Amino acid sequence: MYTDAKSVTGADARVKGGGRLEKSQVPPEMKREQQKTSGRLKRPIWWGAGIVAVLLVAIVGWWQPWQSSRVMLSADAAAQAVLEQYPGEIVNSTLKDGTYIMQLRSDTGLYDVQLDAVTATVNAIKRLESNPQAEEKTLLSREQIKTELRKQTDEQLVSLELVEQQGSPVYLAVLKMKDNRREQWTVDPYNGEKQSSQTLDAPASEPGKENDAPQFLSEKEAEQKALARVPGEVDDTELRGTNSGNPYYLVEIDLEDGREAIVQVNAISGAIRSVTWDEEED
Repeated sequence: MYTDAKSVTGADARVKGGGRLEKSQVPPEMKREQQKTSGRLKRPIWWGAGIVAVLLVAIVGWWQPWQSSRVMLSADAAAQAVLEQYPGEIVNSTLKDGTYIMQLRSDTGLYDVQLDAVTATVNAIKRLESNPQAEEKTLLSREQIKTELRKQTDEQLVSLELVEQQGSPVYLAVLKMKDNRREQWTVDPYNGEKQSSQTLDAPASEPGKENDAPQFLSEKEAEQKALARVPGEVDDTELRGTNSGNPYYLVEIDLEDGREAIVQVNAISGAIRSVTWDEEED
């Protein structure tokens, strides 16, 4: 059987000339296969674009370029913000990545302080070195304070009481002056130095008129009253209750048998209020 040479030649020419069949001559099965292949090629492209978008959002959120427009504190303002919270002296200050890194020298040592340059918030503080001279202070005993007061005055010491003022301990010493007026001294409890004084009552200016202010017994007088009740050796004497209007002395007495008695003496009348032994509860 013979084939038309002209028709064969024309078909070969169409294939060789274009390298593919014309659309009108592509079978339906081949069209569906080409669509599936094209869809599979497009999916990776969309996935890649989505990943890139997520990465861009994360980078922008971490960098936050809009924050660059926020006003940062000057070095002086940052130092002032630190000193308002931690007294001392700023010896060095460096701005790095929106944070001031400072060195603060105070009475207790040298500290590294990190301050947010925008919000003025102290993010961290760390001690770099301690001050060897800033050891914890020790309160002087009553006897030591008495010794220091004798160096400063020869007036008669009426009472000495350890109290707390504005969160700090101080000794309040009441002295009877030579003109019979009484002064109250505020004494530093660490070195025994006089910090301030005030007059509690002035001497009587008119004859025949007695001073309305109550006169306290001296510590020595209170001790004599206590020893008359409990013989022994006085270990300590303390005046209390001056602010409540009901002042009294607590006199601690050591006995020969090893016991200790606490005698409460009225600071005005000298009456014995109570006697408490060391094994008893108040």
